[in-house]
Amino acid sequence: MRGRKDADISETVETASEEHADVTVVGSGFGGAVAAARLAQAGVSVTVLERGRRWRPGQFPRSTELDEGWLWQAGHGLYDLRWLKSMLSLQAAGWGGGSLVYANVFARPAAQTQDDRWPTTLRRQALDPYYDLAGTMLGVTPIQPDPLTGVLPPRTNIVEDLVEHTQIRPAMIRPNLAVRFGDSEVWSRNVHGVAQRGCAFVGECILGCNRSAKNSLDLNYLAVAERHGATAVTGAEVTRIASDGPGWSVWSLEGEGADQHLVRRTSTRLILAAGSVATTELLLRSRDVDQTLPDLSPTLGHGFSGNGDQLALTNIRRSDGDLTTGPTITTTTVLDVWEQSEPVWFQVQDGAVPVVVSAMLDRLLPLRRLRGWWNRLRRRDPTRTMALLSMGHDAGTGRLRLDDHGRAQLLWANRWQSRLYRAEERVGPLITRITGARVRSVIPWSIFKKPVTVHPLGGVPSGNDRDTGVVGRDLQVHGYPGLYVMDGAVLPASTGANPSATILAGAEHAMEGLIRTITGNNSWRAPEWEHVRPVPAPEDDAYEWIARRRRDTAGDGIVFDEHMHERVPDAARAGELQVRLEISSLDRFRADPEHRLSVNGTITLAELPGTHSVTGELHMFPRHGEHLMRYDLRFTDLDGQNWIGNGLKTQQGNGPIARYRSLTNAGLTMHRENDPNVSIRTRLMLHPHNVLGNGLSLRGTGFTVPRRAKALANFASFFLSGVFGIRHRSESN
Repeated sequence: MRGRKDADISETVETASEEHADVTVVGSGFGGAVAAARLAQAGVSVTVLERGRRWRPGQFPRSTELDEGWLWQAGHGLYDLRWLKSMLSLQAAGWGGGSLVYANVFARPAAQTQDDRWPTTLRRQALDPYYDLAGTMLGVTPIQPDPLTGVLPPRTNIVEDLVEHTQIRPAMIRPNLAVRFGDSEVWSRNVHGVAQRGCAFVGECILGCNRSAKNSLDLNYLAVAERHGATAVTGAEVTRIASDGPGWSVWSLEGEGADQHLVRRTSTRLILAAGSVATTELLLRSRDVDQTLPDLSPTLGHGFSGNGDQLALTNIRRSDGDLTTGPTITTTTVLDVWEQSEPVWFQVQDGAVPVVVSAMLDRLLPLRRLRGWWNRLRRRDPTRTMALLSMGHDAGTGRLRLDDHGRAQLLWANRWQSRLYRAEERVGPLITRITGARVRSVIPWSIFKKPVTVHPLGGVPSGNDRDTGVVGRDLQVHGYPGLYVMDGAVLPASTGANPSATILAGAEHAMEGLIRTITGNNSWRAPEWEHVRPVPAPEDDAYEWIARRRRDTAGDGIVFDEHMHERVPDAARAGELQVRLEISSLDRFRADPEHRLSVNGTITLAELPGTHSVTGELHMFPRHGEHLMRYDLRFTDLDGQNWIGNGLKTQQGNGPIARYRSLTNAGLTMHRENDPNVSIRTRLMLHPHNVLGNGLSLRGTGFTVPRRAKALANFASFFLSGVFGIRHRSESN
């Protein structure tokens, strides 16, 4: 939907359509497609108005010229770039809406992050069955190996190596994708009777799939709608809506050039599903410009969210393979980190950057010769470019309103989500440190500090009445019976995940209730329910694991190595204890009266053959007890016998020299677990060079350099206080 001056519209000729439908649906994206399919299946007459065209396989643009099918603003192309004054929003135009160019990810939001803004009808507990229904309709599945190579895309392996390096592998999953995998050269019909081919791994999902392997809405929900009698009208840009007695009138601008004209259609009910920005804009125009809906809620336009989107690019050279291949997104890594002493939750996905996009950007940017010289000098390979898409929970307090031309603009302040943006930006230095590849934010953010969103949400709040929301829980507009909103505009906050699945599930739930009302059949359900399969949600495991990790690493942590030698002068060989000591959470460590660290390493003893893996805990300067430190250790010898015991560092004399000797000597007593009479008693000591080595091995484990430095400083303060016998004030309290 484009905002237009009234004068521009009045110059066109208005014609009245003789068609009257039970329901008119505006938009064919995730909400509109569900509405159209379910209404048609229930025998309700429905007309779907879509401003864009039908895009057939092979018709999606691939030229490097922007005016050749790319932009809605230039020849009604595929993409509509909306500059909302304080944010750049990207949406699609075509039969299938955003599904034509989205990255195929089908993900549920984390239930633990859905706060009080979410009505029960949109929460996970209510929608989980409908996620299964929508996932079945779309045929979602995690990525499969490339049928030509038999392996996963190189990007997938790179990300998995990265998370292994950072020790958060359980936080990374391969998400469900709405992609048809299989033979890329063989056409076959999907469960909805539409012919498709398998994915060819060309990495062009976000440009529209010219091979018909993307399970976009035109190949499932919309195909079902048309098969059951829904009327599809493409090239119909809705400009005005009005209550028309017991029903609704909808005006759409249709045709091209001199043939352009306004068409008026009527229906008993009207469903708006044109996308968050366009739907909100149309309602604002209806209230504030056309005044056809003057009693719309004053909350209209409020609660806008960019879903915490942050986009960056990197060019990775330290691995083999073409990073532009495969589905656009193949992995999701969930992060739950501390930022300014508060938790920040977000996730990062890899992304293929099609070569044609890189080439087009090179043509568009100024100083082409200089840029070409620089690219040759640094040998930048476009097939080595990878995108990083972050999503999280922004404040969701943006406000859409109309400018003087009746177009939506956004009131937005970056300071409202500064912690989220800061945390998302820290991913770049982390990747640079591991791979050596610099990460750069896209130009609108890096230069102008204007965020870019591909997931605009909100603008039509829900509430119990007109004063608290535009729509009720059934998504019907307060004060205007028969008018519904069924797209991302009604989501009350960011999902923190790709929102398409939530829009689908929410629409399925709402349409079930609406059709029962229309038909009077209180048991009506979508016919596909009998074939619904539980769709695995791998993201839930990642959500739970990272939440536990964040709780367990509050205050960040430290690790260091300790190397002690057995003090046995007359033995043929002396043993040693080589262990890594770790504190995962300094907050928990300092609050723990025993101040425990985990111990993992090896132990060798003069009285036992071999070297043994040892585990346990170190109690460092416990508040109670006579010892300074106590090692609780466990290992299994070469005969399979389990040994347990402890090493004690106790205070021996007064003064700094005595304190040093006490901390560098430990009496070790170990005995067989099943026979305490079989024991070993020995002493372990730290040589001066070991003390130095232990100190040099100390490092923080926080997400950023400042946090690691702070963790080291906090531990150093604690340790030095223990060395000199000073009890922390916080501990004495």
